[in-house]
Amino acid sequence: MIKKVLTLLLITLLLADIGYSFLQNYYTPFDGDMAGGIVPADDVKPILDSPLGLKIFKEHITYPNPNRFFCHWSFYEYFNNVPLFIQNFTSPINSAYLSCSLAKTMIQVIIIFLLSLLISGGILKFDFLVAAILITPLFQTNGYRSYVGIIDPSTTYTFFYALPTILILIYFAPLFLKHFYGLELRRMKYLKYLWIPLALISSLSGPLNPGISLVVSLLIFIYYFSQNLSNSDNKNGFSRLKFAIQNIPKDYYYYLIPISAFSLYSLFLGRYNSVDLSNKMPLSVLYSRLPEGIYYSFTQKLGFPILFLILTINALIIRYKLRTIEGKKLLNTFKWIGFFAMIYILLLPLGGYRNYRPYILRYDTIIPITLSLMFIFAKTTIFILSNFSNRHKYWYILLPILVIFVFTNSDEPKFDKNSCERNAILQISSSKEPVVKIDDTCTVLSWTIIENPQESELKTKLLKIWRIVEDDKLYYQKSPVANTQYSQ
Repeated sequence: MIKKVLTLLLITLLLADIGYSFLQNYYTPFDGDMAGGIVPADDVKPILDSPLGLKIFKEHITYPNPNRFFCHWSFYEYFNNVPLFIQNFTSPINSAYLSCSLAKTMIQVIIIFLLSLLISGGILKFDFLVAAILITPLFQTNGYRSYVGIIDPSTTYTFFYALPTILILIYFAPLFLKHFYGLELRRMKYLKYLWIPLALISSLSGPLNPGISLVVSLLIFIYYFSQNLSNSDNKNGFSRLKFAIQNIPKDYYYYLIPISAFSLYSLFLGRYNSVDLSNKMPLSVLYSRLPEGIYYSFTQKLGFPILFLILTINALIIRYKLRTIEGKKLLNTFKWIGFFAMIYILLLPLGGYRNYRPYILRYDTIIPITLSLMFIFAKTTIFILSNFSNRHKYWYILLPILVIFVFTNSDEPKFDKNSCERNAILQISSSKEPVVKIDDTCTVLSWTIIENPQESELKTKLLKIWRIVEDDKLYYQKSPVANTQYSQ
């Protein structure tokens, strides 16, 4: 009876948190890249015309993001269709904000679902709910979002960073579930053949996916290779190496080879990214900025220090109080996550320079590290709660509750973030003038204040697609005094 009541309470809290995130997302302003991806802009059209990036070789040209077709395509299709459908139930401007909120919230829910599955080993387990409750508050819409950030305030960036992360989690889930829980897709053995096209889609999605896939594949190979090498009784060096390679499970080759091959192709395509070609900076300079990037990313707000503190406490408890076989396995997982984070960070400068992340690391580029820390936090916490005696459990449970409280309390509602932009768009919509002067000084579908009316042409085309305006219009703003609405 107590477990049923607790289950109902956890589901209620989970739904409340997700609903809160939906409202926060609904009141977030549009970003400056939306119009370019949805109308689309001229430099986006080649991406949509060439899913595999072959246009580069056929026409000997360069253009932005030739290796990110599936992000651009999903973004374009979603916002050219979903807002129009939602207009059957509400006004055009509401439908646009609702579409953004729905996309962000659904992506968040799917990531929470997948992480909870990997943490618990099954969706019908009570631990699945506990895992979801532990990690959901860590998804910050405001609060610590500028550091511990998964769902970006920019809808465009969410489609290019958080959404592709889902593909990575799905792709490697079978290997993880088999290794940790002995679970296999035996009842759906033909389903695994879908993983080959999934490998292609994942590799040609977000900017992080190829690097993540290659690092994870390398570490999986190293893990099984080293295990087999240590288990070999053969004294001949060549025979030991042969044994170590041959005894890596065949399924792992099936999963790792396609994703590695497609990831390498994606990175090769990325060499022709016109954005990178115009943002050249010596690698020595980029690597010299890494220490500052690490410092600023992990120390400026309480989010990461709190996570690091509880992970340290959990690791010490497991090491000295709960050093069972499963406990050792968890500590070993912690170690491999550390290897992943180190290699991944060292590879980040190879992705090139962007002026909006001058120190290479930023909340969006470290998403895989953030998710890994969330995973190990929930996994170790559940393990300790499951293995502690009742007396110790009642004391320990206060610690994760405190973490949840701190993160929940930091994530302020800010339900007025897009009110200025909304009023400006309504002013554009209601005006009879072909060129509308906006008195408000907030950004409107832009990263900056628009002083030249011609700069608004793509923005108003988007408003026309969404039926917010009926005629071709332009707009400009009073002065360049305003700050961006995405304040840290």
